[in-house]
Amino acid sequence: MKFGARVPQCHGQFGKLDRALSGFGARRTGPMGLVSSDRIEASAVARHLARVAAREFAARGYDATSVRAIVEAAGVTKPTLYYHFGSKEGLARALLTVPMSGLVEALRAIVDAGGDPVVMLERTFEAHFAFCREEPDRARFFFALAFGPLGSGALADELFRFGDAIDAQMLDVVRGLSAAGIVADDRVADCARACSGLIRMAIMDYLLKGVNLDADLAHRLTGDLLWGFAVPGRARIQGP
Repeated sequence: MKFGARVPQCHGQFGKLDRALSGFGARRTGPMGLVSSDRIEASAVARHLARVAAREFAARGYDATSVRAIVEAAGVTKPTLYYHFGSKEGLARALLTVPMSGLVEALRAIVDAGGDPVVMLERTFEAHFAFCREEPDRARFFFALAFGPLGSGALADELFRFGDAIDAQMLDVVRGLSAAGIVADDRVADCARACSGLIRMAIMDYLLKGVNLDADLAHRLTGDLLWGFAVPGRARIQGP
């Protein structure tokens, strides 16, 4: 199997913020007291509020960000926020859990489509990078919530469930590499962890240091992971 095919960038596959907002219902709550996803219409005000909230959540942390801080930064009133999202938690859900559902669906579609397992891995990397490029402040909020202090309540618990689904998809992709003879059967879990670690490091460099998540990054990282950094022709160090 030859590694080298470039994979097009993923554009609009898993719910940009505008589409994520389009399904939210005002003043109606569901599980965990969050607004349900069937009654609010997307609007310029809702999109503006969401983007401002993402910036505030990323900078201050979810628990430390008050409704007052959000509406003052956005230049709107509290009733406006409550009309569009029902609560601060409903606003956070619009920012994260709806787009995360889309990301999980996009990742699952990669597995379902099948094909070259190396290309599947590259597409998986690119899907994560595209999610961050779409809304960097939303990605910063996600990582702040995921890796910040414990105890952020139902929202954090919901995000961790998405994390479990994302990890399962990565395992499925790496199992495909194993079936193709590229990864040893007994190294599947280790390889999946290495893939996830590379994704997180690249995203953190992007969010914290401004390192570009360019179109070729998924391809380069996949090649580095699978084929190594050794100089061609040099003997490899043998393991025990």
